[in-house]
Amino acid sequence: MRVGVVGGGISGLLSALSLEREGYEVVLFEKDKIGGLCRSEKIDGYQVDIGVHAITMLNNGPLTRLLKKYSKYLPNFRPYGGYYVRLNNELHKIPVSLQDWLTTPIIPHKDKILITTKIMDLMSTGFEKDVSVYDVVKTLGLSDISLKFFDTISYFLSGENMENTPLWRLFTGAGYIPEDDILPFIYKDSKINPMKSILTKKINPERIKSILSKGFLKTIKDGSKNYISKFVSGGRYSTQGYPLGGIQSITNCILNSLENTEIKYEEVISIEKEKSYVIGTNEDSYNVDMVVFSAPSRTLPDIAKNIDEIKKLEKHLRNIKFTNSLTVWFGIDEEKNPLNYVGSEIWIDPPAWAKCITNYDKSLAPKGKALIGVSFVNKTEKEAYEAIEKYLNIDVDKADFLHIQKAVPEQASCCIGQFFVYPKINDSFYVVGTDADPRSMGITRAAYSVEVMLSELLNIANCQRFNLKRHL
Repeated sequence: MRVGVVGGGISGLLSALSLEREGYEVVLFEKDKIGGLCRSEKIDGYQVDIGVHAITMLNNGPLTRLLKKYSKYLPNFRPYGGYYVRLNNELHKIPVSLQDWLTTPIIPHKDKILITTKIMDLMSTGFEKDVSVYDVVKTLGLSDISLKFFDTISYFLSGENMENTPLWRLFTGAGYIPEDDILPFIYKDSKINPMKSILTKKINPERIKSILSKGFLKTIKDGSKNYISKFVSGGRYSTQGYPLGGIQSITNCILNSLENTEIKYEEVISIEKEKSYVIGTNEDSYNVDMVVFSAPSRTLPDIAKNIDEIKKLEKHLRNIKFTNSLTVWFGIDEEKNPLNYVGSEIWIDPPAWAKCITNYDKSLAPKGKALIGVSFVNKTEKEAYEAIEKYLNIDVDKADFLHIQKAVPEQASCCIGQFFVYPKINDSFYVVGTDADPRSMGITRAAYSVEVMLSELLNIANCQRFNLKRHL
């Protein structure tokens, strides 16, 4: 069977690798550069990633599972380190556990009690799926700095402010609630065939059936004992890291593991369903038996016009919301590096995420230089420069190296009312990417969607083989 994978970002590459290993004939289409946002660029002796990255769920997450099963080797991940808030030129650990919240100097003492009490209350009573972070914090009478902190964390986790960030995203991002517990409620079509889709090794079909039958509110309430235990103990659900050689090393790992996949550097302009599928590009047309679409799914109504299932989803697909980011990369003398620690930091006004990637791998910059990246949401270059001067006391115009990137970090933002397309459109058409799964962020989220796609596809293949044996 021939599969056409549309899009050469990380979800497309993981799809191509896994399908090739499962015995499919794969042709991958990419109009620009292989890797998408999971890519690095070499400029003036520096190697910059496309945006600032942290790879989550390394202990037993989807990326690790897929690479262990299908690739020839694994990237060398360095421990990520801590997450901090920079205030008045001092770094403070981002509060997550009960102890963190009660001792953090970021917010006033009065607010600490209000916040921790509310977190435990919400874990005990549950909350509705579309409740926003703002819906909760606005009732607490918090100080201005606390409100700004929650707004910043919301941008950090969803790309949106706290008015548009769902509370479940804050709770899963902090590790209070396992992301699998909210997954069945995110897809607009709740008929996700839970008896067939084994979404991860941690969640089984019977548990999904139970969650769906109980509903979101009761699911959160039933899990409260475990959630509160995690909150009090400071336990976490995952480990994080950054790969030696930069983000490009993940893409290289997959490319070096591909053996038979054909890569076409052509733009896909149409997908038509006839006896099979016909993928039209700016250069040619190709017949395939199955399609895995890893480009932004909001473009599907214009590309796959005659596919009935896409027509039914058109309104939802066109309304998928995303966030624009701006990343400033600059190189300075290593001895002047203000981020000379392993980890990353966020800034509150304006919200930003800063990290020095040469703390993990000095080869990413010329000898004696440090390479720092700072990502902003919906900010201009002027605003970004002013923030860097404010927080790091660095004039980027005088830096040894300066590079600006504009990108869409997620194909779908985790905002209130967001539509996530379920990876299986029909038995021969699938969607993967960060608009096809709400769990985690970036590369990890994309990998989750590929796992779901594979679970659906391989289930169909197993059923067909079983029916064939019965017929024979």
